[in-house]
Amino acid sequence: MNALAEVNQSRLQEVNAFVARYRREREALTRPAFDAYPLPQLEKRITDALSVRAGIDLDIKFDFIDRAKMGGDLALRFPQLLKDGGPKGFMANHLPWIVEILQGPDFADAIAKLETKGMYINLTLSDAWMLNGAQAVTGIGAHFGDSDALLNRSAVIDYSSPNVAKTLHAGHIRSTIVGHVLSNLWERSGADAFRVNHINDFGGFGFMLEGYRRFGTLFPADMGDNDKLLEIYKIRRSVERILESKKERADWDVEDAVIAERYFSGAGTLEKLKSAVADYVAAADARFRALENGDAEEVALWLEMVQWSLAAFEGFYDALNIHFDLVIGESFYYQAGDATVDAALADGTAVLFDEGHAAADIAVEEARFAAGDITEAERDNLIGRIRKDIGAAVVKLDNNERFVVRRADGQSIYSTRDMGAIKLRGEMFDPTDVFYVVGQEQQVHFNRLFRSAYATGIASADKTQFQHVYFGFYVDAQTGKKLSSRQSVSNVTGMLAAAKVYFRNRLSDRVTADEAELDSAAQELAIGSIVFNDLKQDIKGAVEIDASDMDATIAGFERSGGAYVVYAACRARSILRKNGGGAAVLTGVDYAIDAQEADLLLKLQQIPQKVVAAAKQANPSVLVRHLMDVAAIYNSYYTRVPVIVDGVANPARLAITQAVQVALTRALAICHIECPEAI
Repeated sequence: MNALAEVNQSRLQEVNAFVARYRREREALTRPAFDAYPLPQLEKRITDALSVRAGIDLDIKFDFIDRAKMGGDLALRFPQLLKDGGPKGFMANHLPWIVEILQGPDFADAIAKLETKGMYINLTLSDAWMLNGAQAVTGIGAHFGDSDALLNRSAVIDYSSPNVAKTLHAGHIRSTIVGHVLSNLWERSGADAFRVNHINDFGGFGFMLEGYRRFGTLFPADMGDNDKLLEIYKIRRSVERILESKKERADWDVEDAVIAERYFSGAGTLEKLKSAVADYVAAADARFRALENGDAEEVALWLEMVQWSLAAFEGFYDALNIHFDLVIGESFYYQAGDATVDAALADGTAVLFDEGHAAADIAVEEARFAAGDITEAERDNLIGRIRKDIGAAVVKLDNNERFVVRRADGQSIYSTRDMGAIKLRGEMFDPTDVFYVVGQEQQVHFNRLFRSAYATGIASADKTQFQHVYFGFYVDAQTGKKLSSRQSVSNVTGMLAAAKVYFRNRLSDRVTADEAELDSAAQELAIGSIVFNDLKQDIKGAVEIDASDMDATIAGFERSGGAYVVYAACRARSILRKNGGGAAVLTGVDYAIDAQEADLLLKLQQIPQKVVAAAKQANPSVLVRHLMDVAAIYNSYYTRVPVIVDGVANPARLAITQAVQVALTRALAICHIECPEAI
């Protein structure tokens, strides 16, 4: 076994041990049953009772309505029964028996009033059901929002995915936030959720291995190890730009020229630089082949380099307080990927793309052009890609598409490792769902990867579903243009630091706390406001950052809702503290729920459903926007209706406030937002 295989074998044992330990811990957990929450329980009771009478499994639609405007809380629709004669047939044949059952004694505890509105049935829920629901939220406490809705599912969430020897960029920032919260949503919905940071630590690494040795004496004396890796990448980009420009020395970019002359001494003309770089690339390719083959010397240096980058990345993860279950490099999947390609070539699900294959595919594109289905430019582009793939190993897909899984010279590429990742993850995690939280520019790649996985049989559509969860860019608020890699990272890390100062200044005037508590609270609000701003919108949209006025940007984040929701939860907690923290006692209490309280309490009861919906849709904004609605109602409620009067708490209002505090605090934690104790 070569050195790389030994590293990967050891890593495999570590991953398998983690998975076994994780599953043991999950099996030992107790979590609320989804159907035991008051609202899903009521919906199930109604559905079961009416399904028995109808003789079929009904799919009833429960819509939430505004009590103040519509005179009820829930509107029921029956799409299946409407097929029996349309609205008139439904009202004549089904409405009477539905009303009879729902107005009967089995639902007297929950339904206070029923009204028919054409083919709709509007229900007003009882005060007792509402207040019992509030107490149920408080009783569940720290596990509120957890459920067993996805208990039999197992998800791998692949996110963050920085490139070793490069700086983090905007895609990594958004991927980290979205992927982490998506993992929380799946885990809190009962699924096993494996948080995987897929480090790009292999492709093109020959350039690093060769550069570190070749340029060692030329690096500035005070340059750290990871900075040397960044410098090698900078060298690569500089000489690539010069060669692509095809310009002579006098017209080279000043910074690129300085780098080229420092590290390729004597290459003062375009032709000499081209020759020197060609020699370098050949040596780098040889280094990478040696790494692939497990050469001990190359593997040892590569391992050191990877650790230098990982240590540098930790500063960013620490700032966001986000960490991973597993950090696994693409190198881990190389051998499995290579074996997968060999097996696909052997069984015919992949082919060596030769001149004959290319001619057939070109003929298809020519026919599409002749039929007017594609433009001349599109045809030429497609034919160019076809010719480029000659000699490579490809998986043939429908629509005349191909997925290249190995280079013509036999060297692996990232798609080789991605195929290996699907194969190995299937064995290690046995997932029902795999999410790749990666930028929108990778849509074509992942579409073809997923289709290739099914086509080659390394995954089954009946067992495992793949989803590319993509997101928009960080953009400059002034120009609307995408921020560069360096800008996006420096701006976000700088914004975290500035946000902490901003919130600390706000808190120092409002709360009494020691320095450590203020620092902690400010940090939590800073993270929360940035995360909330990122999650509340459609993740496919852009996030604006105004680097020229950071205070205005942070104030905008505060207004966007994150801090607003946190303040609502903290306000509820403050009221409870004022009352001494005692639980509300509702025995013998006669309290009429008003329309605003009904709206608030029903929105609290929907939170477990929103958690599950956000998980299934891979869209945290489903939950985040709902929390904004809850906070808005509660902030209006406690200013309108006092909970404590002359030192005495109204039991019903206290129960509502306790439920709000528990529900918001817990749901925010799922979104990676904490409610500071200092406020």
